[in-house]
Amino acid sequence: MPDSIRLVHNKVPNRLRLSIPMLRYRQTYAELLKQTLLRGRDSRGIYHAEANIVTGSLLIKYHPALHSETEVIELVRAAVHAIVAGQVEISLKHKNPRLGKMRPAAFFTRELLVSIGGNIIAGVALALMLGA
Repeated sequence: MPDSIRLVHNKVPNRLRLSIPMLRYRQTYAELLKQTLLRGRDSRGIYHAEANIVTGSLLIKYHPALHSETEVIELVRAAVHAIVAGQVEISLKHKNPRLGKMRPAAFFTRELLVSIGGNIIAGVALALMLGA
């Protein structure tokens, strides 16, 4: 599977798009590969990785002082090989990348309740100060 990785686009400097068939319609693998590349010791110069599970591609942005194009592709191959071989642990966060992120409606509701609560407390405090 790591051998099926191919370069799709490299016309923009320090930016690669790779075709990785293993990612097609596999959100967990895509998230796992992204996190492996962004947090790996050997891949410090990679500062952006974005997988597209519909096309099975990966967009990578890297710092040229730390990696060459060939090195980045080899890092991706190694990460894919480790994932396929089961050497990378799949956590709950990888299965659900939205875990820990609040939905917009929940965020709005929380902010609204905090605002209302703050206004009530401020009103009670003001009433106590004026009444005393």
